[in-house]
Amino acid sequence: MISTWNSSRSWVLRNAFLRAGDLICRQGMVRRLSFLERAQWWRREEVERWRNRSLQMLIDAAHREVPFYRSLFDERHLKVGDIKSPLDLRRLPIVTKNMLRAQYPQQTTRDTGLKTYEVSSSGSTGNNFWVTEDAETAGQYRASFMLALEWAGWQVGEPHMQTGITPARSWDRQLKDWLLCCHYVSAYELDDTSLDAALDALESKNIRHLWGYPGSLYFLARRAVQKGWNRPLKTLVTWGDNLYQHYRSTIENAFGTRVRDTYGCGEGFQIAAQCGVNSNYHLHSLDVIVEFLDDEGNAVPDGQLGNIVVTRLHPGPMPLIRYRIGDVGISGGGEQCSCGRGFELLASVQGRDTDIVVTPSGNRLIVHFFTGLIERFREINCFQVVQEEIGSMVVRVVPSKPSAVDNTVKRRLISTLQKYGATDIDITVETTDHIPTAPSGKRRFVVSKVASQTAVRPQA
Repeated sequence: MISTWNSSRSWVLRNAFLRAGDLICRQGMVRRLSFLERAQWWRREEVERWRNRSLQMLIDAAHREVPFYRSLFDERHLKVGDIKSPLDLRRLPIVTKNMLRAQYPQQTTRDTGLKTYEVSSSGSTGNNFWVTEDAETAGQYRASFMLALEWAGWQVGEPHMQTGITPARSWDRQLKDWLLCCHYVSAYELDDTSLDAALDALESKNIRHLWGYPGSLYFLARRAVQKGWNRPLKTLVTWGDNLYQHYRSTIENAFGTRVRDTYGCGEGFQIAAQCGVNSNYHLHSLDVIVEFLDDEGNAVPDGQLGNIVVTRLHPGPMPLIRYRIGDVGISGGGEQCSCGRGFELLASVQGRDTDIVVTPSGNRLIVHFFTGLIERFREINCFQVVQEEIGSMVVRVVPSKPSAVDNTVKRRLISTLQKYGATDIDITVETTDHIPTAPSGKRRFVVSKVASQTAVRPQA
C-alpha cells in the first residue's frame, strides 16, 4: 500500500504541480525529463545522430547571434557548415573563463526571448565567473539532474535530506521543499550538535534519501558511526566537491548503500552521473560534448588523464563551446555500461581540490562554505583561505578592480562568514594582486594545515 501511495503521489506531483510550474516559469523541465527517460535507452548511434543535429543548431545560433563566437570563426576562416560533429570542434579554439570574462556580457550573450538572470561560479580555479542564464537553460540541467536521481532510485516526492549552501530559504525554495518533501540542512554547520540534529531528523521523519556535498555527508557519516546510528538509507547522492575514496567508503559504511556521484558545473549544465552498476559515470551525451585534452589541446588516449573541455549543446542566452572548466578526468572510451544506456562513459573526474577549515568549537567549514558566500561579492575577483592554526584563518582576496576591497568590504565579508558558521575563529582579510597556483595549475580554495592533520584523515 505504501509503495502504491508513493507512486500515485509522485505521478500527481510530476504531472500536475511540476508541469504547472514549468508553464509558469517557462522552463520545460518535465518535458525534457520525459524525453531523457526515453532517449537514455537509445542505441549509441541514435544518441550520436541526435547530438550532432543539436551541435549544428548550437553552432548556427552562436555564429549568427553571438559576436564572440563569430569572431572565432572569422579568425579561423570557418563557416557554420564546417562544424558537424565533435571531431570538427577541434577546428575551433579552446575557450577559457578569462576570454569570456573579458567580453561579458555584450559580446558573449544572445537574446532568447526569455527573462535572463546572472549566476556566479567560482569554478575549480577560485575565480568568480558570471554567466547569463534563462529558465529554459535551468530546465535543461535540472532535468538531467532529476534523471540522475532516478538512476539512484529516488521518485519525485519521496522524503529526502539535502545539505546545501542556501540555508536561508526564499519563499519559492520553501514551496519547492514542501512539495518535494525536502528536508534542507546547512552544509556549513558541521559541528557535532548540528550533525546530531540531522541524524535525528533522518530518523524521526523516516527519510531514506540523503544528498549533498561529499564533505558534509562525510562528517555526518563519521558522526553516525560514533553514535552507533545504523539505519540503512535507500539513496546517497553527492555533488560539488571531489568524492575522495575515504569519503565514499565512510559514507557507504555508515548508511548501508552505494554513493552515486554526480558531476556538473555552476555555469549551467550537468556533465555526468553514476548509475551505480559500476564505478563509471554516464556522460549526459544529449546535453554536452566532452573532450579530454593535453595542455597543447590535443586529444589524450583513452585511459589517460586529460583536461576536460565541454560544449553545452543547449545554446541558452550564453553559449559555451569548447569551454575549459578547469578539471581533469579520464574518458571511458568507447565502452558501454552493462546497464544498457546508450550514453558515453566518463571513467573518473579528478583535480577539484577541497580542503577544510576547522574551528576551535569543532565546526568544519568545507570549500562550498567559502565559495557560496564569497561569490556574492562583486568586489572580489578571486580568493584563497589559509589556516595555519586552529584559532585563526586568513582570507586572501584579489579585488575586481583597484581599491574595490576597502575596509568596509572587509568588515562585510568577515560579518558574512561569521553569520553563516565561522563564529569562533579570528578572521583576517588581506588583499593581494595575485594568488599563485599549485604545480598542477589549480588554485586551491583552502590551504589548511590544521585540516590536513586532523579533519579529513582516512578512518581506520
